[in-house]
This record gives sequence, structure tokens and C-alpha cells, in this order.
Amino acid sequence: MIKYLLLSLVGISLLSCSDDDNSEQSEFIGKTFDYLFFETEQECIDAQPDPNFFINCHQELSFIDNEKAEIILTDIKYSVNYTIDHAKIIIHPSSNTIEFQNDIIFEKITDSSIKRMGNNTIWNQRNGNSLWN
Repeated sequence: MIKYLLLSLVGISLLSCSDDDNSEQSEFIGKTFDYLFFETEQECIDAQPDPNFFINCHQELSFIDNEKAEIILTDIKYSVNYTIDHAKIIIHPSSNTIEFQNDIIFEKITDSSIKRMGNNTIWNQRNGNSLWN
């Protein structure tokens, strides 16, 4: 009887194992990456053409969980899905994304920087709450 119980426990343990390893996604959860159009906040402020109109000073990508992210390319924040395939981060547009209809692909360079493929811009991990440190 004990032999069957042990065999059952081993079988259940093996069946509960999964090949679905989300460790690649997990390393990005809670991180935000920015691409700055200006080196300083003052440069951004000085570049504003009109007090009633504000041009965006950066682009950002924030990872919410293992499949959801938020991206800002101009002045609209989009909720998107993403997948990771080795060092490639693939942002998938949704039906409400106006600015892009095709996947946006990033490549992980280091733990704190990614490169947007297509335009080769380097996006750095935000430290703290400010774009400019």
C-alpha cells in the first residue's frame, strides 16, 4: 500500500511539472524603460512651442505582468500584450492601437537597457520616479 502511495505521489509531482518557464518575462515585471528625446528636463521645457501645447519628451515601455505592458510612443498610453523569445521582446498591438499595427521588437542588451529594432534606439531602465536622474 505504501509503495502505491509513494508511486502516486511521484507521478503527481511529475505531472505537475511544466515546461512553461516564465523566468524571461518575470525579470521585466515592474520595470519601465525610457527613450529620452532630450538629455535634461530643462531642454524638454525649452523645446515646448506653445504654452497651450506640450510635445512629448520621451517614449516609455512598462511591464505590468507576465503578458501585459503599457507603451507610450507619442502622447497616448496603450495597453498591449508582449511575449519574450530568448533576448527578443515582442510588443503586440491591440485593436485600439492607432500608432502601430505591426509588432514592435526590442532586443535585451543588458539588465537595464533594451534596443528597439527598426530604429536602433536604446531604451534605459528608469530609476526612481523621474525620467531625468
